[in-house]
Amino acid sequence: MANLHFSRALAARYSLPYLNRGLTGFLSFVSLAGLALAVFTLVLVISVMNGFERELQGRMLALLPHATVELPGGHQQWSGVQQDLANQPGVVASAPYIEGQVLLTANGNLASVALVGVDIGQEAGVSSLPTHMLAGDLNRLAEARYQIVLGRYLAMQLGLSIGDKLNIILPRVQITPMGPVTRQRQFTVAGVFEVGAELDQTLALTDLSSANKLFAGAAAVDGLRLAVDNQYAAANITELAIATLSAKGLLSADTPWSDWREKNATLYRAVVMEKIMIFVLLMAVVAVASFNVISIVLLTVTDKKTDIAVLRTMGASAQQIMQLFMLQGALIGTAGTVVGALLGIAVAPNIGAMLLFVEKQTGWQLFDPSVYFIPYLPSLLRWQDVLLVVVAGISISLLVTLFPAMRAAKINPVVALSSAH
Repeated sequence: MANLHFSRALAARYSLPYLNRGLTGFLSFVSLAGLALAVFTLVLVISVMNGFERELQGRMLALLPHATVELPGGHQQWSGVQQDLANQPGVVASAPYIEGQVLLTANGNLASVALVGVDIGQEAGVSSLPTHMLAGDLNRLAEARYQIVLGRYLAMQLGLSIGDKLNIILPRVQITPMGPVTRQRQFTVAGVFEVGAELDQTLALTDLSSANKLFAGAAAVDGLRLAVDNQYAAANITELAIATLSAKGLLSADTPWSDWREKNATLYRAVVMEKIMIFVLLMAVVAVASFNVISIVLLTVTDKKTDIAVLRTMGASAQQIMQLFMLQGALIGTAGTVVGALLGIAVAPNIGAMLLFVEKQTGWQLFDPSVYFIPYLPSLLRWQDVLLVVVAGISISLLVTLFPAMRAAKINPVVALSSAH
């Protein structure tokens, strides 16, 4: 310690509890522990939020494509467009689809859902529907007409099982010589899927041919569903692909398209906004814990006035005194932030297993599978989040020490020594 610059040596003595066993040392420990707890909580909660976001995206994209390209007006050469799209950079696979909003009725129950007609042979390239089948045979969609696959909760809502019949009603009225009528068709339940998301209640699937007959569309398909190699770059990949095909004259420049984020914009924005708000609120807790450093440094300045005066008479400059107390705050802030971050890094990846252990020991269940789509606590630790929290915590600790450090630098050694006597 003697080999260190005196500012750093004294800062360590004043801030580290094991070197300062008085009241200041105890309060330094309390401040350090409070900051560590705040940082630990922030890292843990953000990791859990990341985990829920990952689960939500994964479950949605199990059935939804990364992007869709609409072919308005009945594009008769859609198979050629599909082949060209599949050859574009970043595009992994594509599949045709027909989609519409319908009403399902069975056993006196009614549900409004999105009915999507897909090509079973090609759909496996853009979604993982076959791996999420609970019952039934997905291949029945291709083997027989007017078969349908429902989500688990939708099937429960309508009271249906494999082989049961239901009526599909189009929510539009046709005027005929017999008067206004609604178009409807009877379908047979061929399978039930579950992805553990809202799609289990709002989505139904059939084959492309049955959907075309039901909607009586002039076009063979409504568009193409795309899978890309980077789901977060789906918008850029799709936009570039359409621009390339537009330059070749295969598509118009204003061809409608959307990626999975835009398709679920309300839900995605709600998740992002919730994450931002949680981060801001918990960062405020970190800021409050960091502000405790002010009281520690101010107490030290008041308690060490005589020491400061002696240092000034021995040749220490006001800048060195200011540096001394800024280092004190920085040491407390850095130690607390790093300790909290390390605890968060250790606990966050294992929080799900820890909660499961507690549930097994106590018999208490936090997430009831009959109520929640995700019956466990997911967590995803991202190093960029940890780095952001650490930088923010240390920065706040440095900023809050400016005032007490400047106050210490302004102490007049003559006045301080005379008052001491």
